[in-house]
Amino acid sequence: MTSSRTPRSLTRKPPERLFARLLDSLADTYALVLDDDLRITYANVSFLKHFGLKWEKIIGRPCQDLGTPFLGTDALKLGFCPEELSPWYPARTLMTREAQDKVHVYECTLNHLEGRRGAAWTLWSLRDVTDRFRLESRVRQMDELERNLVQASMDGIIVNDMLGNVLIFNDGAGKILGYTPEEAIGKIKVYKFYPNNTAREIKRLIYDPAHGGAGILENYETQARHKDGSLVPIWLSARLLHEDGREVGIVGYFRDLRERRRLETELLRSERLATLGKMVAHISHEIKNPLITIGGFAAQLGRLPDLPEDARRRLNLIHQEVQRLEKFLTDMSAFTRGAPPQKTVGDLPALIREVAELMDSGFKERAVVFHLHAQKRIPPFAFDCGQIRQVLINLFKNALEAMPEGGDLTVSATVQDDDLVLKITDTGHGIPPEQLHNLFTPFFTTKPGGTGLGLIICRGLIAQHQGEITIESVVDRGTTCTIRLPIVSA
Repeated sequence: MTSSRTPRSLTRKPPERLFARLLDSLADTYALVLDDDLRITYANVSFLKHFGLKWEKIIGRPCQDLGTPFLGTDALKLGFCPEELSPWYPARTLMTREAQDKVHVYECTLNHLEGRRGAAWTLWSLRDVTDRFRLESRVRQMDELERNLVQASMDGIIVNDMLGNVLIFNDGAGKILGYTPEEAIGKIKVYKFYPNNTAREIKRLIYDPAHGGAGILENYETQARHKDGSLVPIWLSARLLHEDGREVGIVGYFRDLRERRRLETELLRSERLATLGKMVAHISHEIKNPLITIGGFAAQLGRLPDLPEDARRRLNLIHQEVQRLEKFLTDMSAFTRGAPPQKTVGDLPALIREVAELMDSGFKERAVVFHLHAQKRIPPFAFDCGQIRQVLINLFKNALEAMPEGGDLTVSATVQDDDLVLKITDTGHGIPPEQLHNLFTPFFTTKPGGTGLGLIICRGLIAQHQGEITIESVVDRGTTCTIRLPIVSA
């Protein structure tokens, strides 16, 4: 830009000569002084040397004559004239300049100076902050990298200072412990994440060189406390953090062991079932034939004419007990066999109606009214018809036995997301809370003569369909069994 005003004396100087000497003493600040016509009235030694300029070549010249060697943060080309930007430069503006195959980063500032008799100048100063900017960028990059690595970790990571204040709490820790970082950082002491005295024991072990070295704890199995109060098994490693030789904090890395424990339990259960299955197969083979013989003779004797009523009653009792033992052996075989399902595409609501018709006489005998509420357009999907029929029969029988004085048995079938949800609800006497959590325990039963395997078998068959079964009950109001089955086409 060329000023329309009449140029003033080319020898104009800043207000004070002392000020000029001060500017020349600044080795790392490049200073340019402009008058109110934006002509150069002074440039300090560092400015001239850094930009390769001669004083006699620039004195009195308009600042725009020096060209536009800079780039702003928005890639706009900039020169030494502050009016090229509108409004004026803010207090701290970053610009870049290429020189000798190197990119320099500058921090520039403006100061307005008032002199005598209304004279005015603008001090335009720059500092080369290339090295500092690159260092800050590296620090920012490293900080961002570390933050991303911490947050991306599937393990829980917690860093606390020596007073126990939480400084870092990643998403992995949140998933394991149930807190958000906002709830934990600076608000919860780290010992709150452990049962009583566990945090103190962990800190003691960190200082014990027997567990990985002084200041290190490796692969220590313990428990953490979830937000809901439950205890979570974890695998913990921890290290002391030092700064200038001082202990400043502790970082803990921990892994959720719940899934591992579940898999270990399932493996142990499978091994036990395999052993039990061999025993049951042998026992069934040795016992079933004598049972069939005993039951057969008892039935024949019970049909003899002129048999005393007391003897007939005893023979009927023998026959009933033989049938109970045969059912027990059948249930044991089903419990231990665990045959994989043979899935074919079928209509589950139709199967429910079929089982209800099969048990219709039992419903009428107990004055139980059956209801089926099936959502429209339930898609056919793949399941083992025989296994699901066995599940429905077991659950319907349980409902009948819970309603000796009659009631309602209601089955609802709905589609939720990608699951078919069955709810089997009775209006029976219900199950006490202290018994509810034992319902899926082998051989636990609340019924006289029961084997305690019916619900276990049901859960196993549903699990083989990648589904789940849960039970809710209220005493004197009834019980609801919920089955979720994934809808798959094959």
